[in-house]
Amino acid sequence: MVLLLAEACSKNYLDRKPSDLITGKEVFSNIENAEKFVNVIYDNLPNIFKPASPWMLSSATDETNQAADNSVSYPDAGNFNTGAMSPSNFPLADQWSGFYAKIRACNIFLGNFELVPEDVNYPERRNRLRGEALALRAFYYFELMIRWGGVPLILKEQNPFDNPNDIFYKRNTIDEVTASILKDLQEAENLLPLTYAERPANWGRVSKMVVLALRSRVLLFYASPLFNPANDRSRWTQAAQAGKVALDSALNNGYTLHSNYGEIFTQYLNREVIWSRPAPGAYRDGGIDQEMNPRGSNGYGNINPLQELVDDYEMKQTGLSVKDVASGYNPQKPYDGRDPRFYATILYPGAAWKGRTLDPNGADVPRSGQISSNYWPRKYLLESVNLFTNTGAADRKWVLMRTAELYLNYAEALNEAGGAALESRSALNAVRHRAGMPDYAGSATDALREAIRHERRIELALEDHRFWDVRRWKIAAVTDNKEVHGVGVSGSGNITYTYPVLEKRVFDAGKNYWLPIPQGEIDKVSGRNPEFKQNPGW
Repeated sequence: MVLLLAEACSKNYLDRKPSDLITGKEVFSNIENAEKFVNVIYDNLPNIFKPASPWMLSSATDETNQAADNSVSYPDAGNFNTGAMSPSNFPLADQWSGFYAKIRACNIFLGNFELVPEDVNYPERRNRLRGEALALRAFYYFELMIRWGGVPLILKEQNPFDNPNDIFYKRNTIDEVTASILKDLQEAENLLPLTYAERPANWGRVSKMVVLALRSRVLLFYASPLFNPANDRSRWTQAAQAGKVALDSALNNGYTLHSNYGEIFTQYLNREVIWSRPAPGAYRDGGIDQEMNPRGSNGYGNINPLQELVDDYEMKQTGLSVKDVASGYNPQKPYDGRDPRFYATILYPGAAWKGRTLDPNGADVPRSGQISSNYWPRKYLLESVNLFTNTGAADRKWVLMRTAELYLNYAEALNEAGGAALESRSALNAVRHRAGMPDYAGSATDALREAIRHERRIELALEDHRFWDVRRWKIAAVTDNKEVHGVGVSGSGNITYTYPVLEKRVFDAGKNYWLPIPQGEIDKVSGRNPEFKQNPGW
C-alpha cells in the first residue's frame, strides 16, 4: 500500500522530493505520524458556511434569507428554495465524495492499526486513535444517511486494481447503515476517554461524551417519521434510553446549560459545548462578521433572519405566541418583551448595535441587488469587531453538539415513546428555564410534540438543525413551501411596519426529502449494478 497524504506525515517526510512515495508502514509504525493521519480525517466536519461560498444552511429553511442569491453561478441556498436542482447541479453535492474520502481514510487507519505502536508516556493514546477513527466513520456515515438515505457501506479499504468489479456497490438500506453506525459507536465508546478535561490540548477530538451524544442524535433520527414510516414505537424507546444516558453523562461530568445563551457561540470554550470545530475568522469574504454584519457596520449583510422566525419567538412574560391575543404582544412595538433568545439571535430595525441604531432605510440599506429581510444575525457575532479597521476579533467555534440539544433529544424521544409526559416536559422546561421563559404546562402527547418542536426551532436557530429537523419530521412540505417575509419600517415616532414577501419557496414532497445522488456517481455504476438506483423523483 502507498499513501500520498503528506498532511499525515512527519516533517522529515515533507522534505522528500515530490516523486517520493510514503508507505503505510512508515506512516503507521510511528504513533506521531499515525495521529497526524487521524487529524486530517476531521477536516470535513460541518462548518458555519457551506461549500463553494459563504452561505448558511439556515437560508434553505424558514430561518433566514440569503440576500445575494448566487445560485446561477454555483449551487447554494437559492437552489433549494426555488427547486432549481438536478442530480448534476445541486447544493452539498461535493459532500458525497468528501465524506466518502474521510470514510476511506478511516478504513485505511483501521486496516493498518496493528502497525501503530504504543506510546509509553500515554498508554491510552493508541486505543484512543482507534476510537476516534471508528467514531468519525460513524459520524460521516450518519451525515451521508441524512442526506441520501441508504448509501453503500464500505468498511474496509478497497483497491479498484485488485477487484474492479467490486467497486460498483449496491446501496445498503437505512436499517443496515444505522446498524453499522451504532456498531462503530459501541466499539468507540469503550476506547475513548469520557472527556479531555485532563488533556485540554486534545480539545476538539472525539470523546466518549461525543459518542454518547451522537448515538442520541442517530437514534432520534432513526425513530423519526422520514426514517420510520411505520412508526415503530420501540425505536422511540431506544432513542429515549440513549438520550437519557447521554444527558446524565453530560450533567455528571461538568457539562451544563450555560447561564448566558449568547456566550455559547462567542466564547471559544464553555461548559455547554460537547463538540465543536474552529469557525471561520471575522474578516474579509467568508468571515463570520464580514458576511453577517449590517451594511452600516461595514458588513455584507448577506444572511437575514426571516419574519417567520421572528414571529415564532414568544412573549417572555406569558410564554405565549405573539399570535395569541392574551400574549401581551403590541404590534406597534413588535420587538418589546420577547423571549431573551430573540435578542441574542437576531438584530432588528431600531436595535442598538456597536454604538448606533440599526436603520434599514439609512446606513443599513441593502446593497444593490440584495433582497434583504431587514433583520441580521446576532448569534455568533462579537460587538467588539470593527470591520472598518479589522480589529477586535476573537476566535470562535462552530458548535456541533451541546447540552441543550441533549435535553431536547430526550424530551422528544420520551414523549413519542409514550407514558412519560412529566419527565419529557421537565427536560423541555430545563431549556426554557435557562432562557428565562415560563414553564410549558401541557401534557398531551400531540401538544407536547408541538412545544418540543417549537423549542428546537428557537433554541437551536441558525445552528444547522432546522434543515434536517423539518425533513425527519416530514413537515418540510409545509414549512419550506410558502411565501417568506421580511419587514419594512417607515416614519418616526409612530413607526409603520409592513411585511413584504421576499420569495415564494417551493418544496416537492415527492423528491425533496432526500438529496439526489450526484449524477457522476450514477454514471460510474450505470450498466454495471442495477441495484444502485437514484433517489425517487430525481
